[in-house]
Amino acid sequence: MKKIVWAAAIWAGLSSAVLYAQPSDTVLELMDVMKMEEQMSSGFNAMLPMVDSLSQQWQLTPEKSQELRAIYRDWFDNAIDRNAIIDQIAEAYDRSFSEAEMRDMITFYQTPTGQKVLEKMPELTQTGAQFGMQEGQKKQHLLEEKIRAFFEESVQSAQ
Repeated sequence: MKKIVWAAAIWAGLSSAVLYAQPSDTVLELMDVMKMEEQMSSGFNAMLPMVDSLSQQWQLTPEKSQELRAIYRDWFDNAIDRNAIIDQIAEAYDRSFSEAEMRDMITFYQTPTGQKVLEKMPELTQTGAQFGMQEGQKKQHLLEEKIRAFFEESVQSAQ
């Protein structure tokens, strides 16, 4: 009986993967209108100030800073499978939104305001992440105190 249950579970998992082999035409149109490939490149470019911050933290020379940027660029250009990521994003949109909702998004993103949202989103996301990092750094000592207390209570007392 357990073998049948496991076989059914495996079949269901494989079936759901096979069932989603083809994204809907609507979600593909949405990915196109959203310029998902460009969004990913913009997202990478928005990450570069963090690479620069790492360069400063490591006190790299300007040449070594450029070399570090080149390592990140090479990784993004050659190791990251952007098509696979876009397929996963498309699947997530297909699961999260109805056909009608995706049509509404397509209509919105085709407007000048929608295009501006797409243009500004990576920069705004980066800005939000920087604000979060700054606040986290200011309050890091509070986290360290709690972790230290947890470690002393839970880990050291167990030894």
